[in-house]
Amino acid sequence: MLKCGLWSGYYEQFGTRHAQEMVLDFADGLVRGDGKDGLGRFTLEGEYRVANEEIRLGWIKTYDGAHSVLYLGTLGAAGIEAQWSIGRARGGFGLQLDRSRETLA
Repeated sequence: MLKCGLWSGYYEQFGTRHAQEMVLDFADGLVRGDGKDGLGRFTLEGEYRVANEEIRLGWIKTYDGAHSVLYLGTLGAAGIEAQWSIGRARGGFGLQLDRSRETLA
């Protein structure tokens, strides 16, 4: 089940993991949020779908005054895991819910 709140984790680029955190809000098939990482602050907007007991998510993460990144993933027991991409550049990412700051979607 998707839960709104603070999600933290990493994205991988050039073989290195970089910390990131974001507040995600899930409602009516849409995901919205904002957050920060080593590159700066960002907002995000996208969608999620539930089919055959699988939750798939996709969003565009846009850095304030800079570039955007496509995130596509699934929700599993360990959290959200998948891939990010900008043109040909890509890497993995993982996010886990901060259970102390969760709310129901």
